[in-house]
Amino acid sequence: MEFKHKSVLLEETIEGLDIKPDGIYVDGTLGGAGHAGEVCRKLSAKGRFIGIDQDQDAIIAASERLAPYKQATIIRSNYCYMANELHSLGIQKVNGIVLDLGVSSYQLDTASRGFTYNVDTALDMRMDQRQEMTAKDLVNTYSAVSYTHLTLPTT
Repeated sequence: MEFKHKSVLLEETIEGLDIKPDGIYVDGTLGGAGHAGEVCRKLSAKGRFIGIDQDQDAIIAASERLAPYKQATIIRSNYCYMANELHSLGIQKVNGIVLDLGVSSYQLDTASRGFTYNVDTALDMRMDQRQEMTAKDLVNTYSAVSYTHLTLPTT
């Protein structure tokens, strides 16, 4: 299945970013690269775009769509590690960040991903297929006692 996703509030997002041609922009939820493509079109050769996503299907689709843009760097990771990923690239500050939170049309439409309610399929719901635990595992094997062992990050 082709990775299709209509970017939410595309024009408003691009306008809000107020893109500077030589700026550095990050999309922490790259997905199908809808926002990314628009950002890259506005960047000069000196500008930079970093796209982050944990979904391998999104990485493949975005890599194809952003191939013409040499200023684009794509990283398979979770946006919660954005600061570390940017630091590893030598980037200390950026001009703008996009986070389009939620599931994509592709994830909802691809039954094997386990997000859909239109098909009787296993409850998977992993944004990152490298993760071992599925939503089915969580629902069927976790107890209240299990939750007491979770460590949440502190701010």
